[in-house]
Amino acid sequence: MFAQKIRVSLVAGGVEVPAPRAWLDRFFMRDFTGSGLFDETLVAGEGSIEAGFGVSPDEVRSQFEQWLRGRKMIAPEAEVRCLRGS
Repeated sequence: MFAQKIRVSLVAGGVEVPAPRAWLDRFFMRDFTGSGLFDETLVAGEGSIEAGFGVSPDEVRSQFEQWLRGRKMIAPEAEVRCLRGS
């Protein structure tokens, strides 16, 4: 539907897993985040979103990781990885 696909994963202890769809759904709901930054996004599945070109994978990574850490949903050593994919 959108111009780019972004793969979102969680990395901890050398293991990389797709971000759970439920977490992505909650994060990208505008009424939950209160931000229009990610209006051009659509969760497409586990670890996968589709987005317009105005959405930066780096911004997705930064904001999603901050959101997860604020809710203590990931370990301190874990990181979020976002890459443009096909």
